[in-house]
Amino acid sequence: MRFSKKYNMKRLTASIFAISLLFFACKKKNDGPGEIYGKWKLTETLQDPGDGSGKYMKVNGPAKYLVLDQTGQISGKAMPELIRFKVIDSVSMEVYGKTYQMPLTYRYKVTAKTLTLNPPCIEGCGFKFVRD
Repeated sequence: MRFSKKYNMKRLTASIFAISLLFFACKKKNDGPGEIYGKWKLTETLQDPGDGSGKYMKVNGPAKYLVLDQTGQISGKAMPELIRFKVIDSVSMEVYGKTYQMPLTYRYKVTAKTLTLNPPCIEGCGFKFVRD
């Protein structure tokens, strides 16, 4: 009887260790498409004349925001021509505007605190935001 208690205790300890290892080894992914939703403050814009010399410039004046709702609606004064969006994958989304019926594909990069949007431009263009 003593042998089986010792054996069961070792099994229990090994099981607890294995479960703990799995629990602590799993990282929560923080850059999924779900994080794109929320209120974003426009901080920088990029306009390139087409030769690659463009640089992001800080936005001056009153704060402008972009709100990306989980229903797919877009609001705010940062990009007032946009009305709705649909996330395609972890780097691209379809965006609909007031003046065009077909969606445009925007590239994006999102972290917990920042969002970069790159519309389809012949020359380089982009917008940088911070989470509000």
